[in-house]
Amino acid sequence: MAELDPARLMSVTDSPYTSQRGRRFAFTLAAAFALIAAIVLWRGRDTPALVIGSISAALLVAGAAVPARLGPVERAWMGFAAAISRVTTPIFMGIMYFVVLTPAGWVRRTFGKNPIVHTGESGTYWATRPQRDAETSRRRMERQF
Repeated sequence: MAELDPARLMSVTDSPYTSQRGRRFAFTLAAAFALIAAIVLWRGRDTPALVIGSISAALLVAGAAVPARLGPVERAWMGFAAAISRVTTPIFMGIMYFVVLTPAGWVRRTFGKNPIVHTGESGTYWATRPQRDAETSRRRMERQF
């Protein structure tokens, strides 16, 4: 299983940090934090909405004023995201396995479908198909997808 290597993650973001990249990072995060602040404010939590809104405003100002200097902030944010994904991904994949795949396997086996057990017809596992003439076969090969 390939794991997320923080050193490789940092090497991807080690390219020269441009103002455009800083602006895109800052404005994207500012919009996300503003949306979260609006939801929190709508739910009647004034103090957390003020804190989250202030973070959004600070990112907006930083993205407009000094976007090329946001490289360390983006690297820290991506490191935080990598740390979170190390915890949440196995949990999510485990839930998907036990909630989706396992019951689907049970249902298939209940109705007699087992993808592992094959019954070969006449000693082979090849699917038998009707014979076609050469022209039909050629036309089927022209547009395969």
